Amino acid sequence: MTRLRRRPALDVRVEIRGELPREDAEYVRTRALDLVAVLGPGTRSARVRLTRLRDRGVGRPAVAQAGVELDEVGPVRVQLAAVTAREAVDLALGTLTGRAGRLREHGHIGLAAVHESAYRPQFAARPLAERRIARRKPVVPALRTPEQAARDMLRLDRGFHLFTDEGSGQDSVVHRHSPLGGIGLLRALRTEGGAVCETLPLDEHPEPAPCLDLRQAARQLWLTGRPFVFHTDPGDGRGRVLYRRYDGHYGLIAPVPDAGRRDGSV
Repeated sequence: MTRLRRRPALDVRVEIRGELPREDAEYVRTRALDLVAVLGPGTRSARVRLTRLRDRGVGRPAVAQAGVELDEVGPVRVQLAAVTAREAVDLALGTLTGRAGRLREHGHIGLAAVHESAYRPQFAARPLAERRIARRKPVVPALRTPEQAARDMLRLDRGFHLFTDEGSGQDSVVHRHSPLGGIGLLRALRTEGGAVCETLPLDEHPEPAPCLDLRQAARQLWLTGRPFVFHTDPGDGRGRVLYRRYDGHYGLIAPVPDAGRRDGSV
């Protein structure tokens, strides 16, 4: 007797945050299933999270984050914001479908993704005295070349990406240059010779990351108005990223102490 092997059920998850009409919530679930149908075989899982921000000062309060796990490609993620929930979901899922298709066909997303979308979520206005580190994320930075790290950043739709440089072995960050486009490279320490990248517009910063404690890093984040500060910790010398969250608070990404140089993902 021959036993037929059943393919595991596809994992599709929808998460709603904030107050939304029931019709909008049902619309998100329907569109999530449509996404899976369009992407077809090779799709392992799909996630859609829709958040409705309460800050009235934000012009695009509906934030949609969509992600899929694809065979031979890995995770692909998009996060965009719009005025209405349905518009945000349509934008995110449409962009995700296009990027997933390009990854499958060409192996890369393309240079258009280097430029941040005009529909990037906005930072909520929060008084300085109320800001705090709302999330601490310990990571084992993946061992990558700068070009590989930049492609990871674009595939996950991040503004920056912490990794371990394959050539120098030091903590490094690639990030989007906004709004001019291009990709920047920051290293924990100064190195001889620049990074070589033949297919992406990569620009290496000449100065190493500053050595700052958390209070100093938060002050620099506030003074510069930038989305993140890459710095080395005075205690262990490892590179860390203090960044602005869209809710107005801060987040901290720090390498796991004594974790060695194993591969991992930020």
